[in-house]
Amino acid sequence: MRTRLQRWTMAIVVVGGLLFVQGCGEDKAFRNVANEPAPDFTLPLFDGGKFSLGENKGKVVVINFFASWCVSCGEETPMIGKVAKEYAPRAVVFVAIAVDDTESKARAFLQKAGLTIPAGLDKSGSIKDAYGIYGMPTTFFIDRAGKVGYFHAGAVNEQLLRHEIDKLL
Repeated sequence: MRTRLQRWTMAIVVVGGLLFVQGCGEDKAFRNVANEPAPDFTLPLFDGGKFSLGENKGKVVVINFFASWCVSCGEETPMIGKVAKEYAPRAVVFVAIAVDDTESKARAFLQKAGLTIPAGLDKSGSIKDAYGIYGMPTTFFIDRAGKVGYFHAGAVNEQLLRHEIDKLL
């Protein structure tokens, strides 16, 4: 007869093995997506408008995936707003996409952070899936031709954000 500790140990090993096997499959976010066309999408915005990636060809686009419950997202958000304002005159467009969240929590998060870039909620998860998002925050840098120049999983800092945008200008 197995002890309770042995049963828990076995359960942990089995679950850990399953998670490891799942992590070994191809994950879009782990592929090198540089120079691939960015998946097009249209996002209803919280302000009532819409954002369409295809309508922004000819501009550099920075897509920031976030969630209200994401601690790292809260740390990077004020800096994203600052850089977005500075680069707006240079045909750089920012959009924030809330995923795995509710509209009310995402709106409150943005209001608290003072972020005023276009933002909306990916209600169906289709944009998240198209971009292979597996964690928040994740930021994509799209070049003027609509191709992925770079993506960064995790919080961005100001130096990285400026560097990647400048490469695409």
